[in-house]
Amino acid sequence: MHFLHMTYRTGRIIFPAILSIILSLNSVAGASQAKKRTEALRITEPIQIDGKLDETPWQKATPAGDFIIYNPHNGMPSKFRTEVRLLYDDDALYIGAIMYDSYPDSIFTQLGQRDAGDINADHFWIEISPFNDGLNGEMFKVSASNVQIDNKMSTADSWMHRDSWDAVWHSNTSISDEGWIAEMKIPYSALRFPRSASQLWGINFWREVRRNRETSSWNFVTKEFGSPISHMGELTGIRDVKPPLRLSLVPYVSGYLEHVTDESGVGTSYNGGLDLKIGLTESFTLDATLIPDFGQVQSDDHVLNLSPYEVRYNEKRPFFMEGTELFNKGGIFYSRRIGGTPHLIRDVYGMVGENETVIRNPAEVSLLNATKISGRTSSGLGIGLFNAVTNTTWAVVENKLTGETRHIMTEPLTNYNMLVLDQTLRNDSYVSVMNTNVIRAGKRNENFYTANVSGFEALVKTADRLWSVSAGAVLSQKYYSSDPTALGHSLNFNAGRTGGKFRADYRFSMMSDTYDPNDMGYLRKNNEIEHSVDFSYNTYEPFGNIMTTRTSLDFSYGQLYNPRAFTTAEVRLDAMILLMNFWSLSLDLELTPWGEDDYFEPRTPDMSMFYHRPAAFEASFRGDTDRSKRFYIQGNAEYMKAWSDYGQYGYEWSLQPEFKVGRRFSFSYSISVEDLINDIGFVPGNPHEGITFGKRDVTTITNTISGAFIFSANSYLTLRGRHYWSRADYDGDYFTLQPDGSLLDRIYSTPLNNSDVNTNFLNIDVVYTWRFAPGSELSLVWKNSIWSEGDVIIRNGFDNFGDLLSMPQTNSLSLKILYYLDYQNFRKIFKSK
Repeated sequence: MHFLHMTYRTGRIIFPAILSIILSLNSVAGASQAKKRTEALRITEPIQIDGKLDETPWQKATPAGDFIIYNPHNGMPSKFRTEVRLLYDDDALYIGAIMYDSYPDSIFTQLGQRDAGDINADHFWIEISPFNDGLNGEMFKVSASNVQIDNKMSTADSWMHRDSWDAVWHSNTSISDEGWIAEMKIPYSALRFPRSASQLWGINFWREVRRNRETSSWNFVTKEFGSPISHMGELTGIRDVKPPLRLSLVPYVSGYLEHVTDESGVGTSYNGGLDLKIGLTESFTLDATLIPDFGQVQSDDHVLNLSPYEVRYNEKRPFFMEGTELFNKGGIFYSRRIGGTPHLIRDVYGMVGENETVIRNPAEVSLLNATKISGRTSSGLGIGLFNAVTNTTWAVVENKLTGETRHIMTEPLTNYNMLVLDQTLRNDSYVSVMNTNVIRAGKRNENFYTANVSGFEALVKTADRLWSVSAGAVLSQKYYSSDPTALGHSLNFNAGRTGGKFRADYRFSMMSDTYDPNDMGYLRKNNEIEHSVDFSYNTYEPFGNIMTTRTSLDFSYGQLYNPRAFTTAEVRLDAMILLMNFWSLSLDLELTPWGEDDYFEPRTPDMSMFYHRPAAFEASFRGDTDRSKRFYIQGNAEYMKAWSDYGQYGYEWSLQPEFKVGRRFSFSYSISVEDLINDIGFVPGNPHEGITFGKRDVTTITNTISGAFIFSANSYLTLRGRHYWSRADYDGDYFTLQPDGSLLDRIYSTPLNNSDVNTNFLNIDVVYTWRFAPGSELSLVWKNSIWSEGDVIIRNGFDNFGDLLSMPQTNSLSLKILYYLDYQNFRKIFKSK
């Protein structure tokens, strides 16, 4: 312990020394591999996007070819010939790609939804970085069946592209005796690029041959370091092109029918609003949504939460998923806070009088409007500004004797704001500063206050991208009317070799006990200090039946920030193998040899008590088969064991088979089972008898079925149904937590309510989508939702499901129509008249 305290103090001296070493490496490291170049040809005649490439300009354009394999033999020339030609005019960039194939009848052509990037089909795609900074760009991808996928790219996302961005562009494909053809038209309104007489863009082309899972690129992309966007070639030839006025409107109308089975009548509602996109300059765009309607988004996967931590749910609202790359900087923006649960939704029940009852208590705050301004200057400065306003939320209370009603405010009118500045540097490096601010109307108090969070982060890489150092710091502030301002802070640091086959790095993070970014961010827990050292070894060249491997060994040590006390030490070993047949296997081992002093489970705000969890061991195995086959399955098994006097152990397993019936229809089923035997956790009880813990068996079973029928690339029907069942069965053994973290057996002097919990969530979402024009769609959605929770444990699955179906059900049927209106299209219409 004393040694680690000394290490922490001396770290303030060591960190700057490491930073200076890394920066010196940045100046002497070798240059990266030479980039390929290709040129676009200017045209004056129109191009028909029909997937044929039979216009004369296509024959005049210089082809880009000689693709290099990314998977499986990274760096080897591809045996599949590919030629890509580029044309441009004053309105758009045109891409014509010929994917030669000696066996055209073997080209995979499964259909899928838009942005379904992993369908069983051959693919071609283009990655563009108009500012050629190696950090940010766009990807436009099309399958041999003409399913479109488009994503924003950044180095932060590594190989995984973000599938939340939808641009309006055109494509068509065809299959011939020589292979297949992809023809694309990308309007300049879908891109942001500098205003200059001659453009120099970063660009790369990719091809996937699905039957043998070969992926290749025009400009070589190594697996050893960096992300694909940092390995682009260059596009020249585009001259005298002005960034267009980017102005588009997407008005919508929607209608809902809703019925709850134990209530009479059918509720109806109608909504209307619009999304607005304006190009403020050639590089900056304003996105706004007015009176948005998110009622058709996929239902959340709710769970039974027995932990002291908040459950984090994924964002599914389109406006908060598109164009938010800059706002992810610093990790202080969690968009689900906006339009989330009112602060006082539970407190209302303690505010009612003796003869009053709550008759309406909205579970969600309504969003009035939201706006984003984002872009990047020619010097690489990214600027992002976000603002949203949510409405006042009221609960309604009725007097049972007089029938009179009154309102209790559960959330005031609130403004959410975020500002980000992100400067790109050489070698995929950057420095960023960010700030979030939440202002609530009315008098500030312990529930409704003003919150401000400010931070910075920086990443510096050497020229060969093999070494890096990063650091960040965040300050949180809460302003009250009478109480002092609450301040908190966090720091993080990372340095080491982060590229190549062998990697090693050191990480340090610290969060004060008062650090709280959760008014607009998400933090699971604060008050911790952690040191970790990670070693890993990766192989990228195939040998025998093995394509790639990854092995890592991690050592970590944790403490509380206040009081400075040990929490846990952990050793973790992870190994993964990808076979030549594209099956993958992974094994993860985790050991906490001295257990864990858990200061959060006792739920004491001052961290005065902790529960000592015994030494434990976990082992998990995961495997999956080749996704390109008609039948695919992935599975997972995990075993947990704690060395305690209570016989604590657990296991978890899951299976997810997926079957592709044909090119139009596919379905999958997933089952996961988790069983924790003799688990010990906090139990709400009589505080005068001390902090209570109980012994319980916790069983969770989740069944999910998904399916899709694709009528065409623009018309499809999807289904998702999920049943979650979790039960916590206490065996009657209860304990009092002792100051040393141990547990003392006890018999209640005052009986408590039954602690058992039996929880079910059932959600069904059926969605029909028709994209009847570029950027425009009609969606028809049916949702069914049932929830139950009680203190009677039901062990038989059929009895439990029958009991769930007897509960009130909420059925919702909705229709929504969006229509895309683009200024450039109107300009052409009026210009032609």
